[in-house]
Amino acid sequence: MKDSITYVPNYYSRFSCIAGKCQHTCCKGWEIDIDAESMKRFSSDKSIMKVVEDGSFVLQGDEERCPFLREDNLCQMIIDHGENFICDICKDHPRFRNYYDDRIEMGIGLCCEAACDLIIGNTELFEIVPERELSDCINILKVRGSDIMERFALIASVKLDPEESADLYRQMERLDRNWDEIIDTCERDRKKVSTYIREHSVEFEQIAVYYAFRYPRIPSFAVEACMVIAGCAITLGGGVEDIKEAARMYSSEVEYSDENMDLIYEVFED
Repeated sequence: MKDSITYVPNYYSRFSCIAGKCQHTCCKGWEIDIDAESMKRFSSDKSIMKVVEDGSFVLQGDEERCPFLREDNLCQMIIDHGENFICDICKDHPRFRNYYDDRIEMGIGLCCEAACDLIIGNTELFEIVPERELSDCINILKVRGSDIMERFALIASVKLDPEESADLYRQMERLDRNWDEIIDTCERDRKKVSTYIREHSVEFEQIAVYYAFRYPRIPSFAVEACMVIAGCAITLGGGVEDIKEAARMYSSEVEYSDENMDLIYEVFED
């Protein structure tokens, strides 16, 4: 794998953390595991080690904030020591990597507010850098001359009816209790949701391609994610910003729980 080429989406180079401007900082509510090299670096600093336990930072208060997250949502560790000092997970998030025999495919996760702005707000057709052949699934999703719901039908048969879909999310592990209300009130009328997706076809094309790129073994999941995100966005108000917020919450709740993703693969893998 050492000589493998890393491929990234064409929007990848435009991503950057918005730090203190982020309304949903990844520095609270998430376990922060410290890699071995960073632990060696931190071990000589007593002020850091006093908030480390079992290889992770001890999260603070009801919001479970990182001990180095300031009230202005900036990182005290970066301010004191620079960006290279922080642990790997903090440098890397929300990036993900898929490893193949001949390549690595890397992207950014929709759990991140800045990533949602970039991906869902992107109007360019998805491409890979350096250029390479895309999957049949992604190529179908990119055909903007055709109805987006017809594109969805071509890449995946309907796995779940609305009530089955609702049951799936009810049994999932919860990371944010606010998700309960949103998923419970999610619009599930297929005609209304399909109409809404058609009205925002470019945004949902980008969401579907993201899921097809990240989870190539389960194309039906890309369609399911779009249907649920659309239903939640309608509930939130129906604007483009509501699509971004629904996508962020969906990604955070579903993708960033191993238990939930095990369930997704069980349901959607052919």
